[in-house]
Amino acid sequence: MRSVPFWIDSAPIKRFPYLERNVKVDIVVVGAGITGITTAHLLKETGLTVALIERERVASIDTGHTTAHLTCITDVELQELARTFGDDHAQAAWDAGAAAIDEIQRLVQKEQIECEFTRVPAYVHVYGHSFSQKEISRLKKEASLAAKLGFDATYLESVPYFNLPGVRYPNQAKFHPRKYLRALAGKVPGNGSHVFEKSAASEFDAKKLRVKVNRSWINFDRVIMATNNPLVGLTHVTAATLLQTKLSLYTSYVFGARVPSGTVPEALFWDTRDPYDYLRVDRRRGFDYLIYGGEDHKTGQKNQTEKAYARLRARLKKIIPKARVDYRWSGQVICTPDGLPYIGENAERQFIATGYCGNGITFGTIAAIMARDWATERTNPWTDVFAVDRKKIKGATWNYLRENKDYPYYMVKDRVTRPEADSVRELKRGEGMLIGSRGKKCAAFRDRNGKIYKLSPVCTHLGCLVRWNSAESTWDCPCHGSRFKATGEVMAGPAEERLSPV
Repeated sequence: MRSVPFWIDSAPIKRFPYLERNVKVDIVVVGAGITGITTAHLLKETGLTVALIERERVASIDTGHTTAHLTCITDVELQELARTFGDDHAQAAWDAGAAAIDEIQRLVQKEQIECEFTRVPAYVHVYGHSFSQKEISRLKKEASLAAKLGFDATYLESVPYFNLPGVRYPNQAKFHPRKYLRALAGKVPGNGSHVFEKSAASEFDAKKLRVKVNRSWINFDRVIMATNNPLVGLTHVTAATLLQTKLSLYTSYVFGARVPSGTVPEALFWDTRDPYDYLRVDRRRGFDYLIYGGEDHKTGQKNQTEKAYARLRARLKKIIPKARVDYRWSGQVICTPDGLPYIGENAERQFIATGYCGNGITFGTIAAIMARDWATERTNPWTDVFAVDRKKIKGATWNYLRENKDYPYYMVKDRVTRPEADSVRELKRGEGMLIGSRGKKCAAFRDRNGKIYKLSPVCTHLGCLVRWNSAESTWDCPCHGSRFKATGEVMAGPAEERLSPV
């Protein structure tokens, strides 16, 4: 079994150059995932020049680890959105998802991209056969409200294959995200626009409107933060830290598996548990391919991550016994207290997009449309719905407080807890652990060749201690979800600096 996303393995992307000289463009886009690549492409369509910069490789981090559901149905139920925001804003949030699917389809057709884009139905169903009448009533109300607000939704006594009560939402979609994005990214360079890989933004100069990358400078008029977890950039550290307290980072586990053709209908499925399991089915020549995931938990807060894979695989084999697993990976999702993303201007000349939760592809695409409209000073219908500075509303305050109890808890707990070992002699190849004493700890990793890396265990974001993730061979922060490679380099923010070598 391959411990790498199926998308990355099945769709290689050509390498883009490393920035080695000063550049001047209209817009800098930081982060080359679904948001950044789509934004850069749309901006170039308008005639603006753009520099798309990526710390690692194009479409290899969050977007490379997606499950690529294209749906307007949000993780937070429509009923809850309506209670929190009112019917109009709830409808607007779902309209955004539908518009994103339409925009992806437009670009696929316009650019003639072979990326397996297909319209399919989505089914939300109860989990298991011991469901209650309360769950049935909730599903019926969800379907009724969706229909009232103009969405095609039907309550079913029995959804296909699972034979459980649920709701059917036709005209959703799926595609191969890397095939789609490599085509869009390939059309960005030229006529004053660029794509640079292995080119991290290391310093922003707000007065001169420039960003330092690989000891060179890119001058710009505006900057768009498309890093999923936004960098500080042109805003103040205090404001950036406050925004971070509104974001909760979760790790989700995924399997790719083959099944005989026709075993499960080609569709999207997920259940009503919290956290829920999700499934998408693709038709292939001679077999079908499943993407099955779940077991979500806050990043860095589970010690035995291998057990998450074991539990998930057991459920997959129970519902689809013929599934033959050949890939596994984990991804990271970022959620907000009220269930909708933050998309918009958060400092003069700076635009951010974050908090997509389980709708990364659709909200990432809407963010790109909104970023284009912001850069070209067009009116956009979702500006108020997803505003970064939107006021707290009923129901959201408790979620905010509940999510942020983690920071002081783990800040104190990890400093008084004994490390896992006293010496690196106990460290096996391919493993990492905290070693030392209560007063002086070290994050140690021994690679497959026996070389030992000793790092400071202090997360460079706000100072919590990282933990070893054995399933992914990463150092994860339990406070705000930063992730680091085994050798200390940043994989995902909010941290912007690597773990310091000891």
